[in-house]
Amino acid sequence: MSNQDYYNNQPHYGGPPAGPGYYPPQGPPPGAQGGYYPNQPPQGGYPQQGGYYPQPPPNTVYVQQQPQNQKDSGAGGGTCLACLAGACLCCCAEDSGASGVLIVPPCEGQAFHAGRLAASRSTGVRAGARFASTSSTQANIFSSRATAVAATAASVGSIAWYTHLYGQLPFIGELSANSPAEDGLHPASYPWSHKGWLDSFDHASIRRGYQVYREVCAACHSLDRIAWRNLVGVSHTVDEAKAMAEEVEYEDGPNDAGEMFQRPGKLADYMPAPYPNEEAARAGNAGALPPDLSLIIKARHGGADYVYSLLTGYVDPPAGVEVREGLNYNPYFPGGAIAMARVLFDGLVEYDDGTPATTSQMAKDVVTFLAWAAEPEHDERKKMGLQAVILLSSMLAISVYIKRFKWTVIKTRKILYNPPK
Repeated sequence: MSNQDYYNNQPHYGGPPAGPGYYPPQGPPPGAQGGYYPNQPPQGGYPQQGGYYPQPPPNTVYVQQQPQNQKDSGAGGGTCLACLAGACLCCCAEDSGASGVLIVPPCEGQAFHAGRLAASRSTGVRAGARFASTSSTQANIFSSRATAVAATAASVGSIAWYTHLYGQLPFIGELSANSPAEDGLHPASYPWSHKGWLDSFDHASIRRGYQVYREVCAACHSLDRIAWRNLVGVSHTVDEAKAMAEEVEYEDGPNDAGEMFQRPGKLADYMPAPYPNEEAARAGNAGALPPDLSLIIKARHGGADYVYSLLTGYVDPPAGVEVREGLNYNPYFPGGAIAMARVLFDGLVEYDDGTPATTSQMAKDVVTFLAWAAEPEHDERKKMGLQAVILLSSMLAISVYIKRFKWTVIKTRKILYNPPK
């Protein structure tokens, strides 16, 4: 190998180096002759004094010539096996370790053998670094997973042991699934006349239902949100509603003397409550407070179906079920025991229109009345909704027609171009 194949510590193209040098990773300079190490991909660098200083890639192994007088004193001294075996082996080379420089004794064919050695050693270093990185990553993943599994097992075991000793955790309340008896029997679905989107109330049933409420339910339950005037045009005429209102005495005042007085009811008055206050209501019902029925249909899960099933669901308790004194068994009520006794019996009410007053008929009528009381605007709301749908649909159809009429000329026209002659 000639001196043209060596470079100084700062590679310079165009002339031989003054002393020992190294082979640049990218190969020989343009126009040079002799052996060189395997080509490397071009690296970044900067020009200086007409030369080019390459920046080697990471994990690059440099090969440097060992002086002749250090051949026998180095760690890799001795006869070069490359001359004997025809290949450069690792046993005749010295790796400087951290310096990244491989010292090879000079011998015949050094350029060829050193090139193969540098290429193999560089490949080994890079592969080793990659395998070491992969192994360390896998070890970290396995260790983190093992830690997570161990922590989870310890947490679950601690909670299980605490639950075994004390029954439940202090920060979680008592958990238990309710039985059908505790939640109440699910009511059936009935075909109410007002259930459909375009259906309205049966006003004859509302009138009969008010009669059932007035003669049976009004003794314990109030209807605070319904005034006498609300009955006008729904179930009664003006004269009928006014006559019923005048039957009730309302406290009014004060008068000119500053005293309160009693007067007959008016259409603007609300239906009277059976008890003056809550304490009186509880005292008259063994401690139970009868709820107000103005919104009872909306306030109970199942609505009208639940109230109807509750009114008609009183039966004798089954075998093994004990009901406390003062309570009554009803499977539709949560818990099965209700303070309200059965109030509807066949023939209890005599309807004005001659309808047979069976238990189911009275329950149906009073539930229809309570459904209307919970939503007096029901019929008017559906009527306005239907009108709005018809109006908006008509406007949409007209808008589509106008749009098509206005755009049909633009969308169907043809543009012809007559080039000038």
